[in-house]
Amino acid sequence: MKLRDYIIRRILLLIPVLIGISFITFFLSHMIGDPAAAWLGEKTIGQEEAVKAIRAAHHLDDPLPIQYFYYLNDLAHFDLGRTGRNEGGRPVIEALKDYFPATLELAILGMGFAIIIGIPLGILSAVFKDKVPDHIVRVLALVGVSMPIFWLGLILKYWFSFKFDIFPLDGRLPYTVLAPPKVTGMYTFDALLAGQFDTFFVALRHAILPSFCLGLITLAILTRMMRSSMLETLTQDFIRTARAKGLSERKVILKHALRNALTPTTTVAGIAFGGLLSGAVMTETIFAWPGIGRFSVKAIGSTDFASIMGFALLIVLFYVLSNLLVDILYVYLDPRVKYG
Repeated sequence: MKLRDYIIRRILLLIPVLIGISFITFFLSHMIGDPAAAWLGEKTIGQEEAVKAIRAAHHLDDPLPIQYFYYLNDLAHFDLGRTGRNEGGRPVIEALKDYFPATLELAILGMGFAIIIGIPLGILSAVFKDKVPDHIVRVLALVGVSMPIFWLGLILKYWFSFKFDIFPLDGRLPYTVLAPPKVTGMYTFDALLAGQFDTFFVALRHAILPSFCLGLITLAILTRMMRSSMLETLTQDFIRTARAKGLSERKVILKHALRNALTPTTTVAGIAFGGLLSGAVMTETIFAWPGIGRFSVKAIGSTDFASIMGFALLIVLFYVLSNLLVDILYVYLDPRVKYG
């Protein structure tokens, strides 16, 4: 099967997945309460006519299956509904466009930390198996996996922002710095594209602590996965053959073993990237980062059904797309893998 056909098939399979998620989120959300009352909030007292108008406009008096049919019809036209009172009732898709780039920027930087630090640590641990470096790396990985994000975030803010004033406390940019011209919505990338290097370094300083906090668990997982995969690869026959040929240990590790060991690690990284997007809720709340994590917390607090469902669909979409990217990378990492 050609790569193009495989991608098309996977994208088509995404449709029933999104329909299934929309079904679950729709019915669970409508079991919580009345969407019309949630939109008006405390203003529902004495506003019976307004509640009736909202219910009529959004088909809320119809049975749930009929309401779900209208919702699917809106989804087919890329209409995710309107936000609640916290966002002024604007379209959900506009709110997601505003908030999502901030979360994506955080997730990319967090994954960057995880890959740049985690994979070398995993290789180091495997090469020095059962020696001091291996024990140190394994302890650090265990601590990283076990570290609660809310606790780590507060500790990082206290030491690096409050105590030593190395990094800013919160936010994406200080009030005195203008955001770069919007291209992707990610300040660090947009600043580079615009050649605003001063803005880039300011935005990067703001992003370092929250992105490290977000990516720490993924870093620890990649370290352990890379160690396990590398240890298994080093026992293979082709590695013994490479050593028998007189190749240096450095060349055996980096040229022959690493590429084969990366395949399972890539799978974990792809799944973890989707997890970073959905797991940014706690990090964004602690660091006052204006992404979809904080947006979803506000939506849940105000029972904003449309925003909650839009957030869920967006996360599922990126989970599937990140896994598709991983499958495509497989072919370049291991030519034996064929699309089926």
